[in-house]
Amino acid sequence: MKLFCLPYAGASAVIYMKWKKAFGVGVECIPLELAGRGIRTKDPFYQGMRDASEDVLDLVMRHCDGSPYALFGHSMGGMILYETARLLRDRNMPAPARLFISGRPAPGTIDSSEPIHQLPDEQFAQRIVEMGATSPEIFASKPLKDAFMPILRADFRLVETYRYEENEPLAWGITVIAGEEESWTEQELVGWKRHTKDECRIVRMPGDHFYWCNKPESLLGLLKEELTKIIGEMKFA
Repeated sequence: MKLFCLPYAGASAVIYMKWKKAFGVGVECIPLELAGRGIRTKDPFYQGMRDASEDVLDLVMRHCDGSPYALFGHSMGGMILYETARLLRDRNMPAPARLFISGRPAPGTIDSSEPIHQLPDEQFAQRIVEMGATSPEIFASKPLKDAFMPILRADFRLVETYRYEENEPLAWGITVIAGEEESWTEQELVGWKRHTKDECRIVRMPGDHFYWCNKPESLLGLLKEELTKIIGEMKFA
């Protein structure tokens, strides 16, 4: 079983590198690098969600070899994951065994917060730090600020300009995961159930929006449990 992982806004594939040894035999964790960061620094940022989902679709298909696979995405990564799944379905491509969407409300949820991607640097940096995943030291250092500010702006532009278009439910099971202190309400998470014809499991874990970043053990345990179950069901199918 391959598990493809998509990062949140401002992050790169490196955040999942420790996961590669966490699953043991049977599950191969494959962090996907989005354009404009990490080893893809020279690739232009996405101009919209279609660009992002087409690119991720290509990345996934490069690694597909006939073995089963699942997709995990946190926050922005969950949004891109959903749109990529729609492309997989519409083009009759190899289907994922499961979708794991973390820290993201159901498509079509109205976000009442004010867009921030066009704010002046100082205000933008302050808002990013307030969200909890970015150290203020990054913006205090000019080299780090110059490196990360364009990535963060591009990612938030992608998120804040995304417009969901009503579509048929997917055919695959979805596990939706969020922190207990997450700003998204239970109703906004349960809304995922209408986006699949299969099972939709909602799981809350201790913490806020970035509940797993410092202590990923609980999340990894959940992923192992569900992937192991899927592998077992396939053996007896």
